[in-house]
Amino acid sequence: MAMININHGVKRLFRSQAFHYQALRTMGHTLGADPGECLLAIGTIRDKDPDSWYEGWQKIGKQCEEWAEKALDDQSKGQAYLRASNYCRSSEFFLHPCDARKIATYNKSAAMFVKGISSLKIQHEVWHVPYENASMRVYFFPGDAGKPLILVCGGYDSTNEESFFWIGQAAVARGYPCIMFEGPGQSNMIRQYNIKFTPAWERPVKSVLDYTEKQKPELASSKKILFGISLGGRLVPRAAACEKRIDALVIFGGAFYDAHRTALNQAPYIARLIYSLGLKKLFNLLSRVKVRHDIALNWAINNGCWTMEADNAYDLIKNFHLYNLDDYADDITCDVLLLHGENDHFYCEKDMLPFRNRLINARSFTMHTFRSNDGSAAHCQAGAIRQAELVFFDWIRRVCMAD
Repeated sequence: MAMININHGVKRLFRSQAFHYQALRTMGHTLGADPGECLLAIGTIRDKDPDSWYEGWQKIGKQCEEWAEKALDDQSKGQAYLRASNYCRSSEFFLHPCDARKIATYNKSAAMFVKGISSLKIQHEVWHVPYENASMRVYFFPGDAGKPLILVCGGYDSTNEESFFWIGQAAVARGYPCIMFEGPGQSNMIRQYNIKFTPAWERPVKSVLDYTEKQKPELASSKKILFGISLGGRLVPRAAACEKRIDALVIFGGAFYDAHRTALNQAPYIARLIYSLGLKKLFNLLSRVKVRHDIALNWAINNGCWTMEADNAYDLIKNFHLYNLDDYADDITCDVLLLHGENDHFYCEKDMLPFRNRLINARSFTMHTFRSNDGSAAHCQAGAIRQAELVFFDWIRRVCMAD
């Protein structure tokens, strides 16, 4: 349950970091949440209990859906659908990948998202972009063709639809053409097609750009900004290095150079030692013991084995070797913006130093660190996303629209 400090207000929404952060993340999605509704859900959830988490967000999500279906006013209808979509997304977060509720809940969340933006009369198109033997679901929001085109992707766990609450909504409100896309390992690509993550993120980016230029040739000459959220912030630099149609790169909360090193840095010393000695069975045994008492680690390993080519914790860590920028950092020649919170519980500032030092050919580099005194120091500025928007859109005006 929520922890309240009488003298200083609410300090944490849950005792566990995992539940606290995910609740803050959901509550902070403007247009996709109301604080009172979120607190109602939080008040029914038992900390570290995935089923309780699911039921709590499902209940308020279903209520919002009922309100939406009965509403006569299109604005109220659309807003209720978007809140229902976000609460539905949040509800499935801690479910095991094999839980049948997971894919059904995601599909419902995506459907309500489309109902929401349609009811709000937000201009959009839903594309199905060919990729391997599947198709990527892509949301296109038209804007002023004279402004840069913003292409947004999520990360390790976020859904394509959630990108609207992170940054898509803000782009649309300011008249920027915006594309939100899912790549391998994400959203419908993993749930429907079981297509795993790839470090070669230039492949889905190329597919999206090629399709966009065919559908919207007027955007072919537009400047293009590639915006990666969380792990997406680690995937997009390689895409920008390989795909020279990208004019600017935004790394939002995922500014680490080497995923393997970053993952190991978060493990206890004894685990790092066992891993370095190649003691796979012992490493996996200790991991199984640890996850019984650590909801965050349990979720991270389950999600990783589901979305990446891994059957156990040891292989998951090993596969992160592929996710580094050793062969690509020097080829990044566009403008780069790095957004980071000083209290980010996934990535610390030292994880960024190799990345910063290797950006020797970038046209420009800007880093902004959000501070705890401003309430925006969490991962991806959860709970204070407006501050990240302010920095991002001012940067666009100074750097990408200076000509």
